[in-house]
Amino acid sequence: MSLPPKYLLPVFFLVLLAGATILGPILYFGLTFVYPTPFHRAMDRALLISAVVALGLAWSRIPLGKLWPRNGDAWKDVLLGVFIAAVAAQAMIAGNLALSGFTSADLPTRAVFNRILLALVAAILVPLLEETVFRGFIQTELIERIGWLRGWILAAAIYMLAHLLKIPGDFDQQPVHPWSGVTALGAAFLPLTQGAFFLAHMGKGLNLFLLGLILGGIFLRAGSLWMNAGLHGGLVFIWLLFNGLTRPVPQPYVAFFKGDILSSPLTTVVLVMLGLWLWRFYRHPSVLPETGENAP
Repeated sequence: MSLPPKYLLPVFFLVLLAGATILGPILYFGLTFVYPTPFHRAMDRALLISAVVALGLAWSRIPLGKLWPRNGDAWKDVLLGVFIAAVAAQAMIAGNLALSGFTSADLPTRAVFNRILLALVAAILVPLLEETVFRGFIQTELIERIGWLRGWILAAAIYMLAHLLKIPGDFDQQPVHPWSGVTALGAAFLPLTQGAFFLAHMGKGLNLFLLGLILGGIFLRAGSLWMNAGLHGGLVFIWLLFNGLTRPVPQPYVAFFKGDILSSPLTTVVLVMLGLWLWRFYRHPSVLPETGENAP
């Protein structure tokens, strides 16, 4: 028996968090004998697995055929997204190179190959999962309940928080118990009660929020996620590769810039320009799923 639609989002988040608190310590102890993993990484994997399980509860509400339509334009949308990501990322990197400065990480050839492979795998898998969850499910469900504008903005805020809130690495130095998942998630959410957290992560949080708005806006107008996959995957690949193969110089050329591209105000400028351009020129209005309301 399927859940009533109004309960889907609360149950989704409840299963996600409860599942991770239980599964995290189990994964940690299980992987100890196969591939030893720090506790905070075990918790990250537990959250991912729990998200997939929680998504299964709402599977009947996720029209994969509409989100990822198999048509002749899919590859064009993906390539267009990758191209836009390459241009935007180039602008971000160029600005930060000029004002912050970066140097080679001087990695051996094998390590370089591993970083490229890791970035490629992440660029393929991360967009498929995140776009289905954040845009295809969460944003769609929010829009159905509170309207397209508030749903779009709230979905972008959830996307931002999901990437900002992390399990502290300090837990790796503490003994792990069956209840450690509860304390780890509590520590991850604790910064939300501290105003200093938002001030310290203002740049990164703003840029993640803008990226969530851009990806959500493309979905509103395109009606599918292929364009999102190309843009999201392209940015993930370039950012991971750049961060993996370079290091910021110890003393930035301009002291205000610290070498973190995702937190940089230059990245904010690029994302604002990108969002305005896409909103102005990428006009393919669709009908919002389940509501019949015209998309913006």
